[in-house]
Amino acid sequence: MPICTSRPLLLPVDHVAICDNANVIQFRRVAALLLGLWLGAGIFADFAVNQNFRNVEGFLADPGAVSTSIEMNHIGRWKERIIIRRYVAELNNTIFETWEWVEIVLGTALFATLVFGERPKKWMLAVPLVMLLIVAAQRFYLTPNVADLARKLADLSPKDPLNGKFWTFHGIYSGAEIVKLALGAALALRLSVKGKADPDYFVKQFAGRSGSKSAGEAGSRG
Repeated sequence: MPICTSRPLLLPVDHVAICDNANVIQFRRVAALLLGLWLGAGIFADFAVNQNFRNVEGFLADPGAVSTSIEMNHIGRWKERIIIRRYVAELNNTIFETWEWVEIVLGTALFATLVFGERPKKWMLAVPLVMLLIVAAQRFYLTPNVADLARKLADLSPKDPLNGKFWTFHGIYSGAEIVKLALGAALALRLSVKGKADPDYFVKQFAGRSGSKSAGEAGSRG
């Protein structure tokens, strides 16, 4: 177990960083936390928007109050289905738009944590970047198009050609979401695996700092 101290440890250099390894571990934990929040909340959001549409039929069948049921019978359940489904669609749009902005914040924080604390391999930095690119495509292209097409289809026949375009965008969005979650799961697995300790870690740290110090002294003398 590494001992943290600000005193030199048999090395002629001021304040040698004995706890660099511990700091890396702390950054790894922060990265794992951010990634866990991203993936967990993303899965919950996907579940919520799907469940919202499923709840429409349940509410129409049993609104939970006799007075509500009587009023719904007067209006007509088929008319109410159209109205409620349109409302749920707009609610889901708001959920997606809000969550995608949150994803951008979480993804940026995760990338910064890996860059400044983890010193990871290049592919570990590429994963959150690709995930952020997917979120950006969803936020600024896919979600606006899906929402716009859904509003237009509300006034059109189900057989309208625009319906096919809507489901194409919907499928692309779903596929991008699956890829994003798969990449996140792969990165989470890598973060959960403890890397092999480098027995020469502190020697390399000292050598690098000594070299920098010597170069600085030589420059000042010259």
